Amino acid sequence: MSFVKQYFQRSATAIKENALKVYTADFMNRQTEFLVASVNSKQDLSRWVKGSDRDIGGFSDVWLDTTQAGHARFHGYISQKLPGDKRFKRSGYAMIRTRDPQSNILGDGTWDSSLYRYLAIRVRADMRRYFVNLKSGSLVHTDIYQHLLPIRTPGRWETVVIPFNMFTLTSNGVIVASQPSMASTSMETVGFSVSDKREGPFCLEFAWIKAFNSDFTFGETIRLPYTAKLTWKTDFARMDKTD
Repeated sequence: MSFVKQYFQRSATAIKENALKVYTADFMNRQTEFLVASVNSKQDLSRWVKGSDRDIGGFSDVWLDTTQAGHARFHGYISQKLPGDKRFKRSGYAMIRTRDPQSNILGDGTWDSSLYRYLAIRVRADMRRYFVNLKSGSLVHTDIYQHLLPIRTPGRWETVVIPFNMFTLTSNGVIVASQPSMASTSMETVGFSVSDKREGPFCLEFAWIKAFNSDFTFGETIRLPYTAKLTWKTDFARMDKTD
């Protein structure tokens, strides 16, 4: 398939997705949710990439496939065995993430998390320690914003909600001291990783990943409902009575 044809196919998909955003907005044109990623078929797996320490000589295995129910399954085996290269002092990790965005007629293919307050994930995981990883526009290729995936009921489906402002900047697995804010208007990829220093198999299933607002949020802005106690008129009247 030619590059031009691929470009226009991506553009058609982007136009369709932007049209759907209109239907998920409320009467103030405030977008209530945005589907960041999902896997409903084997074809959707082509939008993801996977990796493990085997890429640098390690021995961990990672797979990404679909279940009979049509959900994504991130699974494999974490090996603590060190690569032959003596420079490596620890090993044992696996990851998956969405592919890097590709440009289309509407832009560069990134998405804007500043319009939303929370990241929500429909997930079922075992008792291992997983991280959610976000990559935004950055001059440093290894910069990743991470948050522990807070699984409350291992082995059962649940919806995990994480505020975007709770993610921590890391680089090569190390927390960055300065902690600059993520470039929220140009989000590139989302994914999961496991690196908990435990030998053995792992398995995480997920149905979808969404960005969303509650009834009273619009990104970082709190939008409280109109009440007599929260108007500028009552605040002015209160101040007018003070000495």
